[in-house]
Amino acid sequence: MVIDVLFPIDAEAFTYLVPEGLEQKIKIGVRVLAPFRMGKKVGIVSGIGSPATMSLRGTLATKQSLRENENQEIATSRNVGTRNDKKIITLKPIEAVLDEEPLIPENLFKLIKWVGQYYISTSGLALKNAVPSGVLEGRKSGKSRITYDTDIRPVKIFNLTAEQKNALSEINSAQSGVFLLYGVTGSGKTEIYIRAIESLGDKEAIVLVPEIALTAQIIDRFRSRFGDKVAFFHSGLSEGEKISQWRKIRNGEVRVALGVRNAVFAPFKNLGLIVVDEEQEASYKQFEGLKYHSRDVALARSKLEGIKIILGSATPSIETFYNAQKEKFKYLELKSRIEEKPMPGVEILDMTNENKKTWIFSDKLLNALNKNISQGYQSLIMLNRRGYSPFLMCTDCGYTYKCPACSITLTYHKDTKTLNCHYCGSYLEPKDTCPDCKGSRIKYIGIGTQRVEEELNTLIPEISLKRMDRDSTRRKHAHYRIVKDMEDKKIDILMGTQMVAKGHDFPDVTFAAVVFADVALNLPDFRSSERAFQLFTQLAGRAGRGDVPGEVYIQTYEPHHYVFDYVRKHDYKGFYEKEIELRKELSYPPFSRLIRIVFNFKNRDVIEKTIRDVSVKIKRTKIPDVDILGPAPAPIEKLRNQWRWHIVLKGRNYKTLRQNALAILNAVKEIKDIKIDVDVDPVNMM
Repeated sequence: MVIDVLFPIDAEAFTYLVPEGLEQKIKIGVRVLAPFRMGKKVGIVSGIGSPATMSLRGTLATKQSLRENENQEIATSRNVGTRNDKKIITLKPIEAVLDEEPLIPENLFKLIKWVGQYYISTSGLALKNAVPSGVLEGRKSGKSRITYDTDIRPVKIFNLTAEQKNALSEINSAQSGVFLLYGVTGSGKTEIYIRAIESLGDKEAIVLVPEIALTAQIIDRFRSRFGDKVAFFHSGLSEGEKISQWRKIRNGEVRVALGVRNAVFAPFKNLGLIVVDEEQEASYKQFEGLKYHSRDVALARSKLEGIKIILGSATPSIETFYNAQKEKFKYLELKSRIEEKPMPGVEILDMTNENKKTWIFSDKLLNALNKNISQGYQSLIMLNRRGYSPFLMCTDCGYTYKCPACSITLTYHKDTKTLNCHYCGSYLEPKDTCPDCKGSRIKYIGIGTQRVEEELNTLIPEISLKRMDRDSTRRKHAHYRIVKDMEDKKIDILMGTQMVAKGHDFPDVTFAAVVFADVALNLPDFRSSERAFQLFTQLAGRAGRGDVPGEVYIQTYEPHHYVFDYVRKHDYKGFYEKEIELRKELSYPPFSRLIRIVFNFKNRDVIEKTIRDVSVKIKRTKIPDVDILGPAPAPIEKLRNQWRWHIVLKGRNYKTLRQNALAILNAVKEIKDIKIDVDVDPVNMM
């Protein structure tokens, strides 16, 4: 007997022999201990067969894996007896079978293989993302240290509106299919998710949220309804906690898996429903390694397992809403807030004309904020930029500090007194004089969340203010504590990055503001307007969810940008009609599909010659009905000491697009001094 063994590395399966004493223990999904390179490694059995039926497939997979992983040796203990390309291929035997029953359920294995293939990656890398490394290695989970509040407040059971009842009835009456639940902010989408899960009987559910910041409130909401039958997945968990939660799901001890991106791989065997909340969020996309999108993987899983899936949002992605309009997805709509509460008023403030004592805040915004605080209500303020200042500049010569590893300016963080790169994580301490001209007139240019925090504390010193961004929430459960303090009214103003805009439900928040909206409007990406509209609309939706109507102020130097016409009126459908026409004119998604290929170089000197070679080979692979844009420098040309060029493939037919991408990869695989990344359905073109 020979078997395919999949390891959590960037490779396809390796082929091994099974000693006679272990043959009865072999099953798809069990772990085995196998020789690998100069040592041993734990892998998962992904295929079973005899030498005659598996030799060719196994040989080719092994050769490919060896090449990709520089594993130059398969030691010979026994010949398979298969001759390929006039070479005898010899295989090693596995050393042990580590499980009596499969660790990885068959349905999850199918999804892992789909992910590896669809994203033009490998099944091994998909396995690495799907299963915690400690689970594969057999580590003990130990005692869980998840310390959420034990005093769960009953967050109340609502009487459903007519719209909610109709939506829930449609979902519950179906066995499978895709539902877009489009509802304005505060319309009760979460209650529909919960009741749809309650109606599953003995089936299980996955609930995806895009940010760890959103898990705090929704965890309590689900625990109050499902008790200890909920497992959690997010980056705030320790390795032991991740193992514990994964095993609870695998052993059938819970009904619901709730978490961020990789919760889509929860090892349920009897799945009935997947919920993707805030389905439009770019954070569902993984930008490093295997570039999968959790929403799209969830759609694939629902199809593979014949179950239903709910995509929920107040601001759906253009592609999702388009699919609903074309009746590929079942469309459900919640037009009104719970108890007919009004949507907040939104005022766009033109910062070129507004009176202001400080250049960060207009007088109108500050007056409204002070009034809101004096009345005992809470406020949210957003600036989607971390740090104190985006860059430091010498006003004598114009020098700015840039990251030595990335082609971006360094952001000044006042709390650590360092200049930080938000891409590679490097930092340096600025000097009192300019490194270039030795001048001493160094200025802070622009604003970040730390600077806004400092100014608010100066302007309104008596307030209780908390900042929520990636810097202030590094410690375990920091998000959870901030949310709890907001719920307990210990915070007057919560300010921060986009974390404050998404999904939170604070009844006493009656004021929300965007300090500098322009940072989101003009990025070199065809989705920049869509993201800006979604972000501003989501922030506005946090205000006025209780008994008091909300008000929203958005400061901008571009008040005539078309995005604001629709944000002001909470008009998603109007924005969609405007945006879909622009997409159609330019043949961007949903009217085409994209694959982005990035070429990375360590040595800048070889780029010109190598790109010429790449361009020639790309032209030879061109397939009809596929447009190839580039090669050209990426918008962020240097990242982590790698110089980056990219091409974008655009076409209507995914199979043709994929075929062209594979042809390009095959054509350039022998070119030296180049590392290649592939991004299928990219959401970020930077």
